[in-house]
Formats: sequence, C-alpha cells, structure tokens
Amino acid sequence: MKFFKPQKTPEYISIRITFFFLLVFYLSVPSIAQEQALRVYMDKDSSSYAGVRLTGQLWMRFNENNPGTLINGQAASSFFDISIRRVRFQTYARIRDKTNITMTLGQNNINYLTARSGEIRLLDFYVDHRLHDYLSVGGGQSGWNGTSRYASPLTSRLLTLDVAPFMIPTVNQTDNVLRKLSAYVKGQVGKWDYRWVFSRPYAPVEHTGISSNSTFANVKPGMQAAFYLKYQFFEKESFHSPFHSGTYDGSKKILALGMGFERQNKAMWHLNAASDTVTTPISLLAVDLFGEFPLPKDRAWTFYTGYFYYDFGPNYLRVIGFNNVGRGVNELGTFNGSGNAWPAIGTGHTAYFQGGYLWQIPDRKEKIQPFISGQYSRYQRLDDQVSYFEGGINLLLNGQASKITLAYQNRPVFDFSGEGRLIRASRRSAFVLQYQLRLE
Repeated sequence: MKFFKPQKTPEYISIRITFFFLLVFYLSVPSIAQEQALRVYMDKDSSSYAGVRLTGQLWMRFNENNPGTLINGQAASSFFDISIRRVRFQTYARIRDKTNITMTLGQNNINYLTARSGEIRLLDFYVDHRLHDYLSVGGGQSGWNGTSRYASPLTSRLLTLDVAPFMIPTVNQTDNVLRKLSAYVKGQVGKWDYRWVFSRPYAPVEHTGISSNSTFANVKPGMQAAFYLKYQFFEKESFHSPFHSGTYDGSKKILALGMGFERQNKAMWHLNAASDTVTTPISLLAVDLFGEFPLPKDRAWTFYTGYFYYDFGPNYLRVIGFNNVGRGVNELGTFNGSGNAWPAIGTGHTAYFQGGYLWQIPDRKEKIQPFISGQYSRYQRLDDQVSYFEGGINLLLNGQASKITLAYQNRPVFDFSGEGRLIRASRRSAFVLQYQLRLE
C-alpha cells in the first residue's frame, strides 16, 4: 500500500517545527500550574515562564474599486471577497524576570490571489535583557520602532479596524511587515518611557528608476536611527513588547504624550534640474497624544491625535492599498491605480485623530464600542489635500479575544487635470466586516 507523502516545502517544514515546539513545550512541564491557558510558569515566584499566542483577523469586504480597475483581466467597478487580513503565531519566554525571548511567525493579506502561495514569514526573533529598571538592551528582528505610538501598533488591540498606512511609512519597503534587524535600548524612568533603536534596513523593494520625484535609492542603505519618548500622566503602559495598544477596553486610565523621530541617510534619490543624481535622507518627526478614561457603569472613552512631518525627498508619494486584489487598470485608470489603493504616504504634513466610546450591553457580558478616525494630509506632490475617513463599531464578545468589527472607509481618488496637476477627482468607499480571535 502506498501512502501519500507531502512535499517538503519551506511552509510545510515551518508548520512541522511549530507543532514540534508546542508538543515539547507542553510535555516538558506537565506538573507546572497553568495560571493562563497558554502560559506555564517554571518557578514558584512566577519570574520565569513561557507561553504562546495565536491571533487572527478574517475579513468579509465590499469595495468600490478605483476607476478602470482590472481583476483577472476584466474590468470591475467593485468586488466582494473573504480574506485573512492577518495571522500570527507567537512563542515567548521570560527568564528570572530579566531576559525576554520572542519569536513570531505570520502573514498578512491572504486573499484569493495569494492563498496558494502558503508563505509563512519569520516576523520576530529577538532577545532583550533588563540591566536596570531604567535600562534594557536587545536585538534581533523586531518591531521596535520610533517616530510615533503606532509606528509599532498592536494590531490585535486596535480601536479602529486597521492601522493608518502613513503611520508605518516604510512598511514592506525597507522592513519586513514593520520589522527590522535592529539593536535597541529601552526603559522607564519615573513617568517617562523611552526607546532608541538602531537598524540596518532591508534593501528597498521599490525600483522605479530615477526621476525628479524622490524614490527609494538602489544603493547600499545607510543605518537607521529612531527614537520615541512618552510621558505617562496616570497609569503606566507595559514596555516589554514593542507594540502599543489602541484600547484597553476601559481597564486602565491612560494619558500618554509622545514625540519621536526616525532618520536614515542616503535612503532616497532623485534627479535635479541638471539631471544629476542626488541622494537624500529620510527624516520623520511626530508628536502625539493617547488617552483612555474609564467611566462609571463599565464605560470608557478612548482617543488618539497627532501631528506628523515626513521628508522622503522632493515630491515623494506612495500609493498603497492594504489587502488589495486589483491587478492593473484599463484606459479609465487614474493616478490611484487599481482596487482600493490611494496616496496615503508622502513628503509633507499630516494631522490624524481617532476616538471611541465603550459601554456594556445591559444584563450581558458583551460590550459595544463605536469609533471614528480621520487623516488630513498636505503632500508636496499633490495639489489637493488628502482626506481619509473611517467609522464603525466594535462588538466585543469577550474583550479583544473575540471581537466583531463593522467599518466604513472613504478614500480620495486622485488624477491628473488638463494642466497636468494632481487633483482630487472623486471618492470611493468600502465596507468591511471583521472577526478577530486572540488566544494567549
């Protein structure tokens, strides 16, 4: 009798390694009390432990496509799909309350065009050690970033449906799903929390040649430095993870004022008036404020606002669409390109806000949390401002462990005018229904 033998692809091997790790993990500690479902403690004072997390987000979506969008070679004014926005499997350990080890596998945007790829990425693998309450040092591939609070967003604890693209300005260009090969120092001094990160960015993905508009340079990338400092007026947030929560479901009283920067030399290039190649740095600056205030009767309100100045060189502009299934445009296409893409990131100024209100359904455990957010940007290359809006409602079945979100998004469509100016020509919308699972 012949048995089917699966092909040993990299994805198949990584899945076997993952399940082997889980098996060893649980069989090796059968007598240790488990205070959390997926965490085990290795000594009586609970200073050493190991655990696993699993998070995932499923999307059901209807999108008004940008003009001229092609899907599988056919014109499509809209599309409906079901996809996996994110999936993460994380293992972590803490040793004697000083040394932390983290490894994360995962992938984004598994839709009907990408589902057969089966690619599972190594997202995180880093170690840090606490030398003092004021100072920890670490390194590896990680999401320790600077500039702003949501340059390192905890995507399984967001207030809104998704993170705004401009807050992760080099995503999948010089990083790997936000992660970079970095060394960092971090700590808390009184009510101050700081992180200082030094990275060797990946070679840029974007190779569009050189023009008068700045693009990522196809040269040896320079070192990148990033810094973020925040002052916490009330309760302190954890700094063991690089990622910031978008909401605490009313469990904490938080008011955090932050400021940060990121800089990388010789990151961009363009042609000057004499057609000479000019290389320029990336310089990013931000100041932001996050707050969450519990109210009586299990209610809370949450907000975030910030100002951002990005300099990617003259007229840099990136058109991006998360989980996009559009592939090309016909003669009706616009500057936005296909699907749900829009000019979200560029050289210029941005103001952003989000807010939400949480309350518990009477006589039930579930909670409801309506939210709104908005981005207003003045980018150097565009003649009109960029305005992007999102509104929706979270239904927390069991906090962030089981959550349903219904969101409405509205984005601008830009195109060239008769005089060659880039102006806002129209707008398009999308409706997204998301289910989120978070186990830890």
